[in-house]
Amino acid sequence: MSGPPSPETRSPSEPSAVPARRRPSAWGIALFLVLLGGLVFVNQCALTGGKPIVWIEDDFDAALARASAEQRKVFLYLYEPNDPTHARNELQVFTQRWARKPLEEVVCCRVALGPSDALRFKYLYKNRPLFLLLDAKGNVLSRTEGAVDELQFFTYIGGLADRS
Repeated sequence: MSGPPSPETRSPSEPSAVPARRRPSAWGIALFLVLLGGLVFVNQCALTGGKPIVWIEDDFDAALARASAEQRKVFLYLYEPNDPTHARNELQVFTQRWARKPLEEVVCCRVALGPSDALRFKYLYKNRPLFLLLDAKGNVLSRTEGAVDELQFFTYIGGLADRS
């Protein structure tokens, strides 16, 4: 049995046939991290870039008048000011391009509801933020509520708003 010694019979002083693994250079790691950070930055800009939503704040009658004059639909967002779901929607829905783009085609109004606000009863508000797409007369075309995601928003609001 003359051949190369097996790993079990090789003495520690004999050199290994497998070369030692080289560690990546610090410059390579730094370049990778810079490129990764750039990719994340560009992706975030693409998702949140563009024009912000132009809101008519707390004046539903003004929104209906403007929609009627411009022959457009109304997007009405009803919420309670201290609701954590409302805070989530402000950060995770209305900052996203997928929500803002279709809302450019409609008159946008958001109303902070009080305990006895008439809109609470008219549109059957149930203590969760309410997204409504209305015609220029205030009739409901579509509605959804709560903490919406992209698919839910597009299905109930964005798709219909785009077809204005």
